[in-house]
Amino acid sequence: MWFRRFSGALTLAFALLVGSGMLAGTAFAQASADIFTVRDVPVDETAATAADARQAALAVGQRRAFRRLMERLVPEDQQDRVPAVESSALQYYVQDFSVNNERTSTVRYLADLTFRFNGNEVRSFLRNAGVGFAETRSKPVVVLPVFSAPGTDATLWLADNPWRDVWALMPGDDGLVPLIVPIGDLDDLAAIDAPRALSGDRESLKAIAERYGADDVLVTAASLAGDPQDGSAVLQVVTRRYHEGAASVTLRDKLVQVTGEPYDGFLKRAADRIDDAVQEAWKQQYVLQFGNQRSILVYVPLSGLDDWLTVRKRLDGVAAIQQTGLTTLSRKEAQLEITFVGDEQRLSRALAQRDLFLSLRPDSNWELSLADRRTSQPAPAGDPGAAPAETSPETPAALPQ
Repeated sequence: MWFRRFSGALTLAFALLVGSGMLAGTAFAQASADIFTVRDVPVDETAATAADARQAALAVGQRRAFRRLMERLVPEDQQDRVPAVESSALQYYVQDFSVNNERTSTVRYLADLTFRFNGNEVRSFLRNAGVGFAETRSKPVVVLPVFSAPGTDATLWLADNPWRDVWALMPGDDGLVPLIVPIGDLDDLAAIDAPRALSGDRESLKAIAERYGADDVLVTAASLAGDPQDGSAVLQVVTRRYHEGAASVTLRDKLVQVTGEPYDGFLKRAADRIDDAVQEAWKQQYVLQFGNQRSILVYVPLSGLDDWLTVRKRLDGVAAIQQTGLTTLSRKEAQLEITFVGDEQRLSRALAQRDLFLSLRPDSNWELSLADRRTSQPAPAGDPGAAPAETSPETPAALPQ
């Protein structure tokens, strides 16, 4: 069982949260665009000789990396269908690997490994096994962790914010939805503070999002009760998503400290629940539907050759697209046939992650335009940019097992 299971209420709420296609900037997504690369896999193995320990560590690291890749791509309801792969066969899915922080003794080997998997082989493995998977990567989302404890005011940037400390240590780019925690410098402090984050101040939220090239912000407010030192802590967490400064979804959750659970581990478990829910909802939204393939003809308005080259570059790597064919090309417009899996709404949301806008024109023809150069105001395909209604589950999500 490779995935932690948790309450459907948490995932359902975040399905609404990501249903509109979390839009944000491009720089961070480009830096971590290769979803088939798994970085910083720790290994520590001992054997009769250093060479044997290294060989064992590489095998262990390879298995761990493949597991993390499956967790990244495969939704929870498909996890039991992922076939077991013998260690000797895993090498056929690995394209190459690199080693960092390598340390050895006569019998021990330690390192951090990075594996780059062959995307085509992994896709074939999952498709042949009948396992649904997603590989559309979201643009990043800014996370603002606000913390309060009994007798203290809510804080965002001050040093005494263990909730932010936990989020800052999380690998924000390990899933399909990269999460960015601001560094908390003077410009961040000027852009927004705890009161403005909690009140949903639109201009402040837009300011912090723009600092990190994003449109979407998650304000996750954790309120502590009880004493974490004696194991009686209770954490109430309210997470709100804002798109371009406008509120869309509210999720309420409650966690109780487990006997013997350290304080930082307790907070990390709470943060992991939010991260897991975001990732799971995104995967559910973007599972590739290979049994449903279709083609559409789209018109691409152009103001010059640069526009055309930009569109073609952004189309490359859109997971849902199987094939594109150029029908006509002029100085003002191109006509493309796009063959894709799924439906137009999912295609539109995937294209939005590459700053491409798919819509229906008044004449009922499809139009594909650069997001910042829309020539008209047609209806989006499935209205992927619309904000869902605010949601507040009545029952807090159960603790993950």
